[in-house]
Amino acid sequence: MISIITPAENNENYINGTLESIHRQTYTDYEVLILHSDIDALKRAIGKKYKEDGRFRFIKTSRDAKVGEARNIGMDRAQGDYIYFLDSDDYISENMLQLLSESVGEQPIIRAKMKRTDFGSSFAIIMPGTNKLKMFSLRKYNLIRNHSALNFLISKGHVEQLGFRFDESVESFSDLTFIIPLLESVEVVPYVSEAIYFRRRRNDPINHPSLRQLPVEQRMRDLFTVYNELKKLELSSQAERFLDNTLLNFYRKHLVVKFKDDSFIDEYFDDLAASINKVSPKSLKNKDRVLMNDIRAIRTNKVDIFKKLSNFHHLLRDIKKGIKSKKGRKELIYKRIFNKLELMDDLVVFESFQGKAYSDSPKYIYEYMLKKRQGHKLVWVLNKNQKIPGNPKIVRRFSLKYYYYIARAKYIVSNVRMPNSYIKRDRQKYLQTWHGTPLKRLAGDMEAVHMPGTNAVRYKRNFNNETDKWDYLIAPNPYSSEIFKRAFWFNNTMLETGYPRNDILTNDNNPVIIRSIKEKLNLPRDKKVILYAPTWRDDEYYKVGKYRFSLQLDLERLRARFGEEYIILLRMHYVVASKMDLTGLEGFAYDVSGYDDVSELYLISDMLITDYSSVFFDYANLKRPILFFTYDLEKYKDQLRGFYIDMETELPGPLLRNNDELFEAVENIDQVVTNYEERYETFYDRFCLWDDGRAAEKAVEEVFN
Repeated sequence: MISIITPAENNENYINGTLESIHRQTYTDYEVLILHSDIDALKRAIGKKYKEDGRFRFIKTSRDAKVGEARNIGMDRAQGDYIYFLDSDDYISENMLQLLSESVGEQPIIRAKMKRTDFGSSFAIIMPGTNKLKMFSLRKYNLIRNHSALNFLISKGHVEQLGFRFDESVESFSDLTFIIPLLESVEVVPYVSEAIYFRRRRNDPINHPSLRQLPVEQRMRDLFTVYNELKKLELSSQAERFLDNTLLNFYRKHLVVKFKDDSFIDEYFDDLAASINKVSPKSLKNKDRVLMNDIRAIRTNKVDIFKKLSNFHHLLRDIKKGIKSKKGRKELIYKRIFNKLELMDDLVVFESFQGKAYSDSPKYIYEYMLKKRQGHKLVWVLNKNQKIPGNPKIVRRFSLKYYYYIARAKYIVSNVRMPNSYIKRDRQKYLQTWHGTPLKRLAGDMEAVHMPGTNAVRYKRNFNNETDKWDYLIAPNPYSSEIFKRAFWFNNTMLETGYPRNDILTNDNNPVIIRSIKEKLNLPRDKKVILYAPTWRDDEYYKVGKYRFSLQLDLERLRARFGEEYIILLRMHYVVASKMDLTGLEGFAYDVSGYDDVSELYLISDMLITDYSSVFFDYANLKRPILFFTYDLEKYKDQLRGFYIDMETELPGPLLRNNDELFEAVENIDQVVTNYEERYETFYDRFCLWDDGRAAEKAVEEVFN
């Protein structure tokens, strides 16, 4: 019998897939030991058939048990002749156990092939074929390049006889304390290439990190502990080389970056030196000159010498990276020169939608400061020249002047993320206004990231690095405040003021201003205005950061039916690159995607049509009709993002699945208003009460006081 050992702590969302891959095995003489601190909670999370199958055993652990301890408990309780470790978010091909059991022969250990796959991938069905059994001897340590004991079928008697155990004191690298002595005890390791272990890539390094995604500091301490313990053993040259290379590769990949910071060197240099001094001279042969210089400096045990060398090496790396491109050269100057200059206490840099517009909450904070807060030097980031009130300094995003000003500004005001190259300086204050009440799931709440070309792990890690820099974040309502704290991992000052961009919806909602905006846009004054403002689709990919939008609204039919009474304004999301072809619709349909201020478009519109865009949260301040053209609701909800609220029961207007339903609602808009009056009031009270026309004032008084 084979005992499958599966620690399941914090993997309740994924374990059903793991158990299903076991349940499908062609080999049936197994038991599954599922280890968890709360067995009742675990059983609530898994399928009924696993709870009713006597082969699936549930074993309680302590809440703070690390994975090494859980595996040790599993080995102690295992009743099989062989043990097999399977993580509770991975899965195996259906012939895995059959092939391993048939191929192990007289050997105490055998391994199978391992592949990485993403969350959401379906099970692989492996058809029977000719299995070629390989034997690893001199290269057996190549089988644990992932530092893992996973996917080995191991004789339980062999383990018990030699007393192999996992280190219970560390979170990561504990497998090495088990698997290296195990490999040392055998001459060869059979390898089955047909059986496949699918190891899922964790897509949430912040909320649910894998062991490899834990903070570098923690993994470093764990590696030093494991390395120093194993170095006490008599190891073969193969094992010693593998262990030394594990340490050196970790140093080059992870610690070199951290050693940019002298305080990090001060804190961890002694521990590093203690381990580096144990590296065998044979393991250092043929290493590159930079690494060897670092090793020699570390072995002097003189931290000041190492700091100077480390700083010099980082300078060389920055120069090498910088000379590769024009942007790289600017970033080099920004990092190495501009960031060394004094902050200017009176300098404020404003940016909206990555320099695409003079708009949104940064605009209204800026205009309030023009009127009420004199004495600041104000800079706007804009990619096109335009005249704006106050005649501020205007710089293009990613120009050399841009880097100069974001390096020297005491204050940064933005409504989207800054570039990854932005370095938040001490004493610098970063006000993030954000740009909408969330309907769609954000950042840390996204189960998966469907934007093509986007790595989910990198996306969330970069987002987290960005939000760590925010000193202030504006929330438009209590609902958003709660979501922002969680989804943005935000622990600094939340400004619960409402959105400054919505101030005009209270202060300027009058016929004179509405007429002036229509005149500026050359719109007819004798017709009602429909604003169509859909969002973008993550999967309608154009190129990096750019998306197409497939217009499903039948404008020809809309004009034929309502052209005498209405005109329509089309406002695409700022990331949508494709432009609307409105040939033949002149005088009825207007593309206002390039108009900077959507709040002014709200003011002049008599009705809003949208889908999953957050625009309706703001528009609801006006208490005017809202229609939801949700022709792809199931796909958007279930495949792309997911929603925070129930669209069927909570939105202040009807969900309309096709053009016929939409046109019928426009035709009978007064009846729609009556039907949704009570829900609209509930919605308004929940999402709009903070918007009192003073949001910009409140934000400025808090940040610039």
